[in-house]
Amino acid sequence: MIVNTKTGVLISGTLCKDAELKYVGQNDRPVLKMSVRYASEPDETGKNRGKFIDVDIWHGAEKLDGMFSEDDSVMITAKEIKGREYNGKTYYSVSADGVYPSAQTVFRWMQQVIDMTQSAAVAQSTGLEPVGTPVRYDPTGSFEGHEFYPGEQLQDHMPSSKKRKPAQQTQSTDFIACDDEDLPF
Repeated sequence: MIVNTKTGVLISGTLCKDAELKYVGQNDRPVLKMSVRYASEPDETGKNRGKFIDVDIWHGAEKLDGMFSEDDSVMITAKEIKGREYNGKTYYSVSADGVYPSAQTVFRWMQQVIDMTQSAAVAQSTGLEPVGTPVRYDPTGSFEGHEFYPGEQLQDHMPSSKKRKPAQQTQSTDFIACDDEDLPF
């Protein structure tokens, strides 16, 4: 789906293949290229044919490399759609201002992070507790190896049985006293 607005275009669709990072120009400027299927319509034989648009992402291309895969749903914002003719066909492209993944893609990313975290925890053989297991506080435990600031004692951090006195309230003379008649409402 393509939506034209006064400020630009919004494209919603799915990726036809994995996004590809390329380096272009004399300065080897990175650009992430993707092909997005934004619609389909029947041709003269009745088969549905997809409509595609090429998307170039210039800003943050290297950071986004490897994040988008085939069949991911995305939303893209851009200033304008450019078209070019080649062999009797019109090819459309945009230079993206923003790329927004679908919830499905975000959940896949989250699962990848969870999998990496769990495999890292399993790989550790240092005797640490696995990730996700809460550490319980042992009040009778040793404080050996812990550091205090100079002059600080363990008793400074123990709960106090004394109740604090409430702060005395004083009347401030920093404001101007007014009558109800002075109020504008």
